[in-house]
Amino acid sequence: MDRLKRREFPPLLFYGLVIVGAFLLGIIIFNFLIMPVLVGRGDVVIVPALQGMSMKQAEEVCGGERLRFAVSGYRNSEEVPEGYVLEQAPRQGEGLKEGRTIKVIVSSGRRMEAVPDLAGKTVRETELQLSAIGLVRGRIIRVYAESAGEDNAVLAGSPPAGTRVPRGASVDLLIAMRGEPKKYVMPNLVGRDLPFARDVLEKMGFNVVRVVSRRGGSKFPNAIVSQNPKRGSAIREGDTIELVVSTVE
Repeated sequence: MDRLKRREFPPLLFYGLVIVGAFLLGIIIFNFLIMPVLVGRGDVVIVPALQGMSMKQAEEVCGGERLRFAVSGYRNSEEVPEGYVLEQAPRQGEGLKEGRTIKVIVSSGRRMEAVPDLAGKTVRETELQLSAIGLVRGRIIRVYAESAGEDNAVLAGSPPAGTRVPRGASVDLLIAMRGEPKKYVMPNLVGRDLPFARDVLEKMGFNVVRVVSRRGGSKFPNAIVSQNPKRGSAIREGDTIELVVSTVE
């Protein structure tokens, strides 16, 4: 008598393999037997993936599969560059008869907005107007103006009015200051954080310029390592302050 026990095949595993095999067989039968019958011919191709391709690339791929290519529309996109396919119909992987058309929607790039005329407005009015069209206020540059007009009114924007820029772009403001400029003594800014120092100085009416970044002794980026004017110098409201900040590689 054979003492070795026969290994039994687990029923659940057996039925599972049968189901998976039947599913795969069904897909093969549908793609190669049923689908050609439904369309009336055997010249059925699988729709290629066109999303992310340039229009030229997508058209060449369609031609290679004996399919036609047509643009059904354009839409703005923040992620997909202008001239590249955003969507397609039919979708990738579907069966399609040779000679049929794949329609695509093409990206027209980021939405562009025209910089409005900001002259004569207050900073707050300018911020609200820019925000309404998807733009943001950038740097504020103050200059003393001898002509009549409101104090702290916008003289011009940069880029200038009418320039088309992508949504989210910043617009710098040139602000008029009237009367006698206030006088100050230049503080020591070395070691201070650039964003904090710039915010304080610009609110006081100074124009802050970051000249260059360089490796310094600080462990943190954007720490001020030198300044011009130097500490203790006489400065006036509206003057430009040049700062060199650290970078960490």
